[in-house]
Amino acid sequence: MKKSRLLIIPARSGSKRIKNKNIKLFNGKPIISYPIKESIKSKLFNKIHVSTDSNKIANISKKYGASIDFLRPKKLSDDNVSLFQVIKYVVRNYEQSGLKFDEIWCILPSSPLLISNDLKIFAKYYNKINPLIVASPYPSPLNWSFEIKNGFLKNYNKKMRDTKLSKKNFFYDSGQVYCFNRAYLNKKDFSFKDKISVYPLPLEKSVDIDNIEDWNFAEVLFNGLKKIKKRN
Repeated sequence: MKKSRLLIIPARSGSKRIKNKNIKLFNGKPIISYPIKESIKSKLFNKIHVSTDSNKIANISKKYGASIDFLRPKKLSDDNVSLFQVIKYVVRNYEQSGLKFDEIWCILPSSPLLISNDLKIFAKYYNKINPLIVASPYPSPLNWSFEIKNGFLKNYNKKMRDTKLSKKNFFYDSGQVYCFNRAYLNKKDFSFKDKISVYPLPLEKSVDIDNIEDWNFAEVLFNGLKKIKKRN
């Protein structure tokens, strides 16, 4: 039986580090347009809902093909509200209107490097039981890290640097894609202590856009990947 999938793109207003981050122009288009267009292109989803408290974000999202059947309340739009709470709110609202989904996906609006084929790969990788996240690799061994305080190196640990940890690959939650089955949303909150499936993203798609430096780097990668694609 074909699964029914809901995609939620959370895009509240009031971003702090990058003003109007979710609709800021990225390579000439609102950054939120990229995950919307690629999600539609993938043909994986029965509904693509942008969860926002902003009419401006809602109107831009509709222009690119997303659904906004209801706005997010302000009480679910501040820094203290978890993404999991937002997802549960959206699912509950749809279920109250008679729409039920087997799988709930979440893609962050600042994910311009993901393409429809990536989403299809995630769908095949997802085992339908455990939550799925995508993870980014640290570019260097984690145990090589140290702090810089007042321009000087601090907390360098020679013992750690010389261990076998240097040969291990470490990853972090890049926060771009999450997949859940409906039953998992009955939990109070998402927990990394649960059994979670992980899909490792390649480095060229692993930019977590939190500040303007990340934004600029993502644009360089985006245009570089376009040139490589044309060349091939």
